Amino acid sequence: MVLALVTGLALRGEVLRAAGVGSTTGFYLVVGASSSLGFQPTGIPHHNGARTDRGYANDLVAIEDAKGVRLTMRQVGCPGETVVSMLGAGDHCYTLPNRQMLVATAFLRAHATATGLVTIDLGFNDVRPCLTTPLVDLACADAGLAGVRADMPAVLNELRAAAGPHVHFVGVLYGDPFLADYLRRESSPAQAALTLRVMSELNATLAAAYAAHDIPSANVPGAFESDNLTPTRLPDGRVVPTDVARACAWTWMCHTYPWGPDDHPDDAGYRVIAGAIAQKLPSTW
Repeated sequence: MVLALVTGLALRGEVLRAAGVGSTTGFYLVVGASSSLGFQPTGIPHHNGARTDRGYANDLVAIEDAKGVRLTMRQVGCPGETVVSMLGAGDHCYTLPNRQMLVATAFLRAHATATGLVTIDLGFNDVRPCLTTPLVDLACADAGLAGVRADMPAVLNELRAAAGPHVHFVGVLYGDPFLADYLRRESSPAQAALTLRVMSELNATLAAAYAAHDIPSANVPGAFESDNLTPTRLPDGRVVPTDVARACAWTWMCHTYPWGPDDHPDDAGYRVIAGAIAQKLPSTW
C-alpha cells in the first residue's frame, strides 16, 4: 500500500512537471541516528554495518523531486544517538565542541531565510538495548522512555528555535523490527508482544512531544502494520501475524549471520518510511 503511494506520488509529479508547474528548491536536514543515514549490514563478519545511499532520506529526495521540489540533503546523524545524548557533551561522530545538535542548529541558523525540511529520527536507541537482551527488560525500557519524555521537548525547542519560518518539520515514529523475535526466541510470541508494548509506548511518547511542538508524525508503525495480527504466510510457508511478516520483509531481522539479525530497514523498508514521511509534506511548497 505504501509502496503504491510512493509510485503514485512520483507519477503525479511527472504530470505536474509536464503541465509546467514550477519547481521549488530548498534544503533537507536529516537529524537522527543510524537509520537516518541509511545504515544496512554489509555481510562482513563482525562488522556492524555501513551507511548507504539507499536510505529513506535518499528516497524522500527522489519523491519530492518528482513533485518539483528540489532538495539539497545534509545528513548530520550519528549511529547510536539517543534523545538524551543529543543534549549531552558530545558523541563519537563529532570532535568537541561539535556534536549533532550544535551542527544541526548552526546549519538551520545559516539557512534562516531558506525553504527547507527537517526530519527527526530519535528515540529508538533510547529503548533498543532493552529489547536486544534474551528477555525484554521492561525496567530498562521504562528508564529509556522516561529519558525521552524528559528530553525530547528540549531537543525540539532547540531545533525549532534555530529554524527559519519556511522550514517544515516531520518527526519519524518507528515500526517494531523486534516483532521478528516471534520466530526465534524461547517464549517468542510473548516476547514479541512485549517489544511491541515498548515500541508502542515510545511512539506515543514521541507523537505527544511532536504534537506539542506542532510537528506532524510520520506514521511508520501504521505503514509497517505493527499491530496487525491477521495471519499471513512467509515465503518459506510458515504462517505468522502480518506484523511479523512485515518486520521480516522490511528489515534485516530475519536474515541469518552475517547479514542478520539486524534491526535496520532494508531497501524496501526505507522506501516505506520515506512514503510515510511524504504523506506529511505539503503537495506544493
